[in-house]
Amino acid sequence: MLIFDCTKDAADFFSKKAKGKIISAVKPSAAAQSLEADSAAHERVDRWQLHVATFGKTHVLLAMKVDTRYAMMFVGLKRNDMKGFLEQFNSRYLAELLVLAVNVRGEMPPQAELQRHVDVWEESLQPVHFFKRSDRSVQAHINDVLYMAAYDAYEGEGLPVEAPDLIAFGEVPNGMFRSIRGGDYFIPAELELKQAFPRFGMVMTDVEISEGYKSWRSRRREQDLGPEFED
Repeated sequence: MLIFDCTKDAADFFSKKAKGKIISAVKPSAAAQSLEADSAAHERVDRWQLHVATFGKTHVLLAMKVDTRYAMMFVGLKRNDMKGFLEQFNSRYLAELLVLAVNVRGEMPPQAELQRHVDVWEESLQPVHFFKRSDRSVQAHINDVLYMAAYDAYEGEGLPVEAPDLIAFGEVPNGMFRSIRGGDYFIPAELELKQAFPRFGMVMTDVEISEGYKSWRSRRREQDLGPEFED
């Protein structure tokens, strides 16, 4: 099951006016209570918060997973196009985590078995619910990511648009240390990987995942900096 908590801006983005009335698939927050009371019947519930900002005339949607603070940015979506958003979200989400799993050099199961796990995971992302509510702690971290996007939009080379560029953009905020309400610090991408590995049918301990992620970050840093020059 997927639950998307929508800020006011996101709820407005996924709404339209017809014959003077606002029509939206985003339900009021009160509707979430009965659903969450029954959510124990679902093997997995993934909860995300959505916020929409506008840079110039371009709509930017930021999705952040509530428990891991893993962030995904979507640029140029059409208003009230939930279907288009969900298609991009599902394909990008699984693709990003598969890439991360490969980057930390996790041992993949055989292709047929991996595909079976991916299919089961895709099925677990149904049904999907949108509610009008938000968490201030999550929103603070969303604002951090949008600040980075604003720099690219107005001071850098422009907003990323294509999936590979959006994934590359997300590596930065997802690699930053986060803390939830004064708790221990964690790295969103690393924490997301620890949740994802069993769902891909991969077997690695939390320590192995942390070491693999740290090693990959070191390799990326060396790649970005280039060869060192000696005097």
